[in-house]
Amino acid sequence: MSVLAAVLVAAGCGAAASPSPQPSPTPPDHSTEPATGFRLRVTTVQALPPLATFSWTPGVVITDDLVAIQGGAVPLIFPGPLVTPLVGAQLTGEAWAKIVSEAEAAGLLSGKADFTGGALAPGAAAGRLELVVEGRTYDLTGDPSRVAFCGETLCRPDPGTPEAFATFLSLLGDLPGWLGAGVGAQRPWTPSAYAFLIGPPPPDDQGLAVAPIPWPFQTGAADIGRPLRGDPDTRCARIEGAEAAAFAMVVANATALTSWRDAALADPVGLTVRPLLPGDDDPCAPLVKG
Repeated sequence: MSVLAAVLVAAGCGAAASPSPQPSPTPPDHSTEPATGFRLRVTTVQALPPLATFSWTPGVVITDDLVAIQGGAVPLIFPGPLVTPLVGAQLTGEAWAKIVSEAEAAGLLSGKADFTGGALAPGAAAGRLELVVEGRTYDLTGDPSRVAFCGETLCRPDPGTPEAFATFLSLLGDLPGWLGAGVGAQRPWTPSAYAFLIGPPPPDDQGLAVAPIPWPFQTGAADIGRPLRGDPDTRCARIEGAEAAAFAMVVANATALTSWRDAALADPVGLTVRPLLPGDDDPCAPLVKG
């Protein structure tokens, strides 16, 4: 999201020959080999401890088979759901081509990676865009707040600028409004894997006295996963496949106040649950003992 500076070449004087203009340096290519499982991901990155960002999920993921996954509507009730529901919408090939064309027009496929413009405050949240195009993965970072508006509509900012990056992200936030018939109906989307923290039960400040529900895994709460570094009473675990499918049905009915009763333990435990989407790293990895 920064404006490229022009390079001025001074002309020579008298009979001396004018130096030939030098070509502008080519920016480093920050693309990599193609990622697996997704074509596009938008996430928030911030210099916070891994435990503070454990439950953060991408704003949008477009899978290899062109399903756009986003957070669904959350009921305005208390207590809210333990896990924010996810929805998926099928995109057409034409819709994906329009996304790629817009990214190219915005200057996001040039090899440049930093679109913050150098003005992002230390410690502020930034937007990260991972985009797979023609077998290459582009990993870009910028300031999502620098959206360019002309009145009440989006402007067409200069390519390669912080504004171009932010405006592209804003389009991804309303795929049906942008791509129209290229976006199918939203349907519930079930993750194929989850990560979760096992620790104390959630506080019941409202005195609702929510009864614990049975521990949902074959491995007990004291043994599943691995203990956290510096906090051996809290554990982090990852499940996938059939175990994740069974857990999805249970967690769909759990709330932020749900606790879990393991018959082998004297007290119930609480879970902090993170659905894992295509391209997600294991959020337990930076937390557990080596």
